[in-house]
Amino acid sequence: MSQLTLFSAVIAMMGLVLTVTGVRRLFQRRFLKAAGLELSGFFFLLLASSAFLLASNLYTYQRLTYERAVAEISFQQLSGQTFRVEIKSLDSGLQKVVELHGDEWQLDAQVLTWQGVATLFGLDANYRLHRISGRYIDITEEQQRRHSAYSLVKKTALGDSEKLDLWQFANKHRQWLHWVDAAYGSAVYLPMTDGAEYRVAISRTGLIARPANAAARQAVSQWIGL
Repeated sequence: MSQLTLFSAVIAMMGLVLTVTGVRRLFQRRFLKAAGLELSGFFFLLLASSAFLLASNLYTYQRLTYERAVAEISFQQLSGQTFRVEIKSLDSGLQKVVELHGDEWQLDAQVLTWQGVATLFGLDANYRLHRISGRYIDITEEQQRRHSAYSLVKKTALGDSEKLDLWQFANKHRQWLHWVDAAYGSAVYLPMTDGAEYRVAISRTGLIARPANAAARQAVSQWIGL
């Protein structure tokens, strides 16, 4: 992403030089030359702005090259199907405490993989944690009971990055974004229980969740019927 930021800065400088030169030609009454320079300058500035917006959105993602731990999640039961949940991102520094309802927790991530010219800018594979939510084992309860979901997308200097979501844009326009190899979601869910702790990792195939203490291991064993 640093290469992309550098690219946008270089292009912006070229645009500024062309724009300033065009203004000088305008004062020299060389109107045709000035118009050409101004149009060229505007084009380069527009290209630089687009590259900067792309780099800014990618700042909310982390590079993915192999399996790596991405989050730690712990649970405290407040009542029957209500839990106080603390999630700590191991990459972004995000730490959040939320209240989830249900029997299971679900963590979602967004993954982007690239090909062609995009790899020249260091855009290998990137991911970001997207949301955490609660879910019910029973379908009727899932349809009728209270739901809870919280965003885990960190904000950038431009504000809420959900408003500038490259992942959704790539999914919507994948027919002509040939430099995006794949944009897909990955989710993992396991049971909630009092005192449980989980550790979540991600690989190129998606999220992987593992129990991190005895309470979580016991909950998972009962959940899968062992």
